[in-house]
Amino acid sequence: MKGRRVEYDLAYGCFLVCGLAALAGSLMEAIPKDQGTTALLGFFVATPLALASVAALVCGIVLCIRLPNRWPLVILSGASILFVAALFIGDGSTAFYYAISIVYGVGVVTISAVWFLIFRKKGEFNR
Repeated sequence: MKGRRVEYDLAYGCFLVCGLAALAGSLMEAIPKDQGTTALLGFFVATPLALASVAALVCGIVLCIRLPNRWPLVILSGASILFVAALFIGDGSTAFYYAISIVYGVGVVTISAVWFLIFRKKGEFNR
């Protein structure tokens, strides 16, 4: 039972990392900065954050497939796949990218927070 709970925690935690990375990316772009600061933020913050987010996304989707069907995990996986697809297929406007990053980030953080703050304590992983 404890092992299953850890797997659910890891799955929701992986999606939480992705959502926070999307929000952090939107925030970094919104802050006015000079060219040197942009290069430093990109190299020391954005690149490691993007790599960690990709690894967390893959881990979260694999755990979603592996664990018994839970609708929040399925929603998080679907939203993540649609978010990545929208980033690649988007129309190129910065407003579009900011909007989908903020909507995705807030949605994922909210669903993950509900898991950690409410459902996890009720023992929802046992059903």
